[in-house]
Amino acid sequence: MKNIVVLCLFFIFVNAGAQDMVTLKFVRPAKFQGSAAKIKVIIQDNEYILKNGSNISVNVPLEFYKPTRIYCKSGLNPQASIYLRPKPEQVYEFEVGFNLKGVYINLVSGEEALLGDSKTQKDSVFVDGKWQTQLKVDKDNLALGFKAEKVDDSEALRQEWLARGGRIYYTSVMLTGTYYSMDIEKIGKMNGYGGGFSANMNWINLKIPTFKPGLSTWNSSNIGWGYDIMLYSFKYGYTEPLMSVDISSLTMTILINLNLGWTFGMGKFIDEGNWKGVAFTFKYKPTMNLSTTSSTVTMDSSSPYIQDNTSTTSDSNFQLNAGGFGFDIDFSNFSATMNKLAPKPKTKLAFFVLPPVGDSPLFVSVSLGISFYSR
Repeated sequence: MKNIVVLCLFFIFVNAGAQDMVTLKFVRPAKFQGSAAKIKVIIQDNEYILKNGSNISVNVPLEFYKPTRIYCKSGLNPQASIYLRPKPEQVYEFEVGFNLKGVYINLVSGEEALLGDSKTQKDSVFVDGKWQTQLKVDKDNLALGFKAEKVDDSEALRQEWLARGGRIYYTSVMLTGTYYSMDIEKIGKMNGYGGGFSANMNWINLKIPTFKPGLSTWNSSNIGWGYDIMLYSFKYGYTEPLMSVDISSLTMTILINLNLGWTFGMGKFIDEGNWKGVAFTFKYKPTMNLSTTSSTVTMDSSSPYIQDNTSTTSDSNFQLNAGGFGFDIDFSNFSATMNKLAPKPKTKLAFFVLPPVGDSPLFVSVSLGISFYSR
């Protein structure tokens, strides 16, 4: 046991010291405009406070040749963002303050990587709090896909919780719907539809790491539950010389789960706003699954010797899985680990349509997902 602990501590400090560190200096000139207001500078979910006429220098682990978003905010003023493409052995200085448009941030000194050398992409979810959209068109089969995402306003509540700890409540819901239609050889046209609703609720209790020299620890517990309801149906028919047959089927599945988790982190602070180390996560997720299928076959005959007939069959199945144990190890910083345990709240809308071109069926799907935090 002692050897295992020593090995874990070795990995913690080797991993913490092996990061590519970049020095960032933020200067806020002393000005009358907005002098009483504080400006928050946020980097990788770490938050730093700048008062009027103050400055701060921080060392942060950044991936070279990958843009890192730095943004500033103050009260109800619009946010100001900048993307930094860092280079090794550079010190970057930024000026932060207020102008007629609100908060601003400008790069004053420090050489960035060239655009041609940067194999990166901007944050596709959260750029100044606006909707981010993506449209994809497949020219071969004329398929069309559309996606839109936006970070929910409760992200501010999550950021405050990450800085102070305590309890927070996370809720996510999703609605989905699908429709398809296709021609089956020697049978006829088949039509189907389906949809579902899912909801998950989790209470998360966080004890943040205490800033101090040497080894520090933190932990997070999670208690929650969720359920999924899915409904799918299809119908098709075919005709024979003396009769026509219609077949329909309806399937409903209900999945209920319990979500229990506990995370323990060990590591050290690189600076006051940046903790680095290893996090151990233990998970337990038992599930209960109930499914029901009902099928109906209707025969209409034009022959006096064959009687019309309608038959219905149904089948139900219940399963209880008391297992569902899991274990994860993350060598990362505190913010990255918490982004997995408590993801950013978002609103997502997606739409996809595949037209009946050639042998392709008509297929349409739409989904809406909403997640948010509350106390």
